[in-house]
Amino acid sequence: MRRALIVFAFVAVAGALLVSCESGGGVPAWDEATKASCWDGANAEARMMNILSPLMPEATFRARVRWMRSRGCNTAHVFLCNLGNGDHAGYSPWGVGVGPSADPCDEKTVALMRSRIRHLRHSGFAVVVWVMSDDSAPWTKALAANAGPCLARLSEAGLLDEVSTVVAGLEMDEYWGASEAARVVGAIRSVYGGKVGVHHTDGRAPFAAMGDILFYQTAPGKTPAQIAAETRRALAYGRPVNFFELDRHANKPLCEAALSAGAFGVGNW
Repeated sequence: MRRALIVFAFVAVAGALLVSCESGGGVPAWDEATKASCWDGANAEARMMNILSPLMPEATFRARVRWMRSRGCNTAHVFLCNLGNGDHAGYSPWGVGVGPSADPCDEKTVALMRSRIRHLRHSGFAVVVWVMSDDSAPWTKALAANAGPCLARLSEAGLLDEVSTVVAGLEMDEYWGASEAARVVGAIRSVYGGKVGVHHTDGRAPFAAMGDILFYQTAPGKTPAQIAAETRRALAYGRPVNFFELDRHANKPLCEAALSAGAFGVGNW
């Protein structure tokens, strides 16, 4: 009888572990999403953030995931809406060439995006979703004008279910004023209970107080000492700092300088 109970317990534990492995386990916390490498090539020719694009072949998606893993990354940053930023741009959850709206998302596009997020999670990555890319007018304005319905559609589509952080947009101050940014951040909070991030152009952070996390960037060409100083400057805004962009390609020495100076995460690992 005792042996039977032991065998039963072993099988139950093994089964639970298998289910956990297959489901990707629990979603990593925001501060576990620490090391990402979002750009490859001499001038960011390959954009890892575009890997949810239906325009990207599956083989390219898988190759980019392997590249990120080979660099020791534990996080993937991905765009949901990207009209013109980098390779394979021109997509959103509403479809290829279709911008944000109050209408339901495109089922086929969402299914692809969710399958790729699932693959990232099963591959050991935390996923950070960026709702909007820059270089995406007029989609940026459409999102801000319909922020509540748009975010409700993204949530209903399940695109926020397995993510560690949601960032409102890349270089938000390039296309949104304070009221527009506040509407989008508020809409995210209405459907997502985790940390919300904000991001701005080089060395700026006018919307820092709106977010829980400051995703920070600076112009390329800085030394490790300068990156450390920029990190301390970013931390003065009173938010956890992810030094998201400090070069146009992978640069571990500069990332290490940012982490040593107090940033919890980086995007050029």
